[in-house]
Amino acid sequence: MKFKQFVRYQPVVFVTMIAALIICALNFFVNVRIALIELACLSVLLIISLFAVRKSFVTAKKTVSRLNESLSADEKGHLRDFPLPILIFDSTDRILWYNILFRNYIIGNNEFRTDSVKNFTGGKGIEEISGTSSFETQIGSKKYTVYFSHIEFDSNRAYALYFVDDTALKNIAREYELSKPVVLITTVDSLDEIYHSYRETESAEIVANIELMTEGWFSGYQGIFRKLGNGRFISIVPERELERMLEDKFSVLEQIREFTYSDKTVGTTLSIGAGRGNNLNEAEAAATQALDMALGRGGDQLALKNPDETYTFIGGVSSGVERHTKVRSRVMASALAELITTADNVIIMGHKFSDLDCLGASMGILKICQDIGKQARIAISPKTSLALPLINYLKKNNLDGALVLPDYAEHMIDEKSLLIIVDTHRAEFLESKKLYEKAEKVVVIDHHRKTVDYIQNAVIFYHEPKASSASEMVAELVQYIPAAKLDSTVANSLLAGIMLDTKNFVLRAGARTFEAAAYLRSVGADTVTVKQFFNDTLENRQLRGQVVLSAYQYKNCAISVADIKSKDIRLICAQAADELLTINDVQASFVIFKTGETVNISARSMGAVNVQVVMEVFNGGGHQTMAACQIENGEVDSVRRELETAIDNYYANQ
Repeated sequence: MKFKQFVRYQPVVFVTMIAALIICALNFFVNVRIALIELACLSVLLIISLFAVRKSFVTAKKTVSRLNESLSADEKGHLRDFPLPILIFDSTDRILWYNILFRNYIIGNNEFRTDSVKNFTGGKGIEEISGTSSFETQIGSKKYTVYFSHIEFDSNRAYALYFVDDTALKNIAREYELSKPVVLITTVDSLDEIYHSYRETESAEIVANIELMTEGWFSGYQGIFRKLGNGRFISIVPERELERMLEDKFSVLEQIREFTYSDKTVGTTLSIGAGRGNNLNEAEAAATQALDMALGRGGDQLALKNPDETYTFIGGVSSGVERHTKVRSRVMASALAELITTADNVIIMGHKFSDLDCLGASMGILKICQDIGKQARIAISPKTSLALPLINYLKKNNLDGALVLPDYAEHMIDEKSLLIIVDTHRAEFLESKKLYEKAEKVVVIDHHRKTVDYIQNAVIFYHEPKASSASEMVAELVQYIPAAKLDSTVANSLLAGIMLDTKNFVLRAGARTFEAAAYLRSVGADTVTVKQFFNDTLENRQLRGQVVLSAYQYKNCAISVADIKSKDIRLICAQAADELLTINDVQASFVIFKTGETVNISARSMGAVNVQVVMEVFNGGGHQTMAACQIENGEVDSVRRELETAIDNYYANQ
């Protein structure tokens, strides 16, 4: 056995022996007897190590022999002459043997500190490798497809890797992928608002500058850039250029967002939809869908649709510009009234754990249906609702008969029924998914930013991410349906929904929000009555204080883990998240709590942090300033660590 091989296979033993030998030599001058004892022990250690190394070589020899025996008759020969580089290793990921081709073409002049197979598999050990028959790896500048097999002998098992150098083929495939067309459709958000807010000459100059900046950014990349119309552009670039744009994080979004005119920020933004495909038709269709997704999420962002139907998002940090025109509300009101008129009956449903906005909007739709002359019911689970004060208020006014359990509503719906979904656009968040699946005609009315898994079979998809609440949207619809006449009870319900989602007209409260509130006030809404819906018990107030006190600051966010027991834990934690925003230097708050086997996160912000983007990491959603998620079978500590990572990634991408 070569000395070099011994050092290679037993490096720790070799270093230990050298150190012991030096100590032994020094002891000869101090105590010869002790030195002789140390020398004897050192000899025993050397013999044991030699046997261990010899056993390794015997194992490798048997492995190679067994692999040789597995070759067919026309392949007989030594593995060292096999036409492919081969490496054999054991269950501890230690290399046992490799042939000449592996040494010459893969190891070459490289020096590796360990004898682990992970040096040549991209860090993969037997646990990762054993799950597949082949995998890809790169060593230096060469790319390989590696095939895996195992060898059994004398109740032992070893593993073999066969390396196929397909660098040229993979480079060609990569070049093909990088040459595929990508279509980007760009639109200037709220262009009408520019014309509405500035004089004609000023608005023309502003739009011209925005278009010049947009064209200037796209001209830095190889491809075609053309103007389709006023504030609308199309660009066709190869995949390699899209990768460069992604590395730049589409800085044009920030450039347009910060554009100033006469030393004042204009406040306009861009929305970009990008689509990948095998041809231009596929890419253009994907880009159109991606642009719709970007606009549905509030604009000021890139939405990239991938061939596997997933989306990549960049941007989305601004709150969007409120539209002054109500033309769309009038059109939607007319279409909704027609659908209600032609339906036999109407079922109204919101999201799980319904809140004041959900139930308030449902009451508004209920009143529209009743005034048109159609039977309507609201499917809701009072036991899990967060709007119990409003439910009790409806009972006092003899309106609780309109509230039915989702299971009962399933028996009411047929092919001629209409299902109206409010305050959510995701099937997974509905009060009853079975009820949705049974309905043939569906209407969606929602204000949350659009997610990938939105309800796609809706006859009417009335989606306004710039609206403060679903109650505001319904309050606008009522005004354009002549038959609908609100009473004070329904007006109070709608006003409660608006006040909840705007935090008493502090967040996302635009001009249209106040107009809707003024209309509700004019038809009998009473602010004192509505304020009572937000009253709390002393016990809940104390528990909320515990949640707030347990919070800690991470980056510019406050995180709290709610270790409390209460039937109102969802409401308490949502209120605690709101209260954490009153702390200095806190831009966003996250409260983690557990219900049964589900870990929940309630997220809030004042607008500087888009908590919807953070919650989407956990398959959640919501709005820029209010979002949430549920993680089934999760652990609080692991979710907390994942949340910190998600916050890190959010700040890194801004």
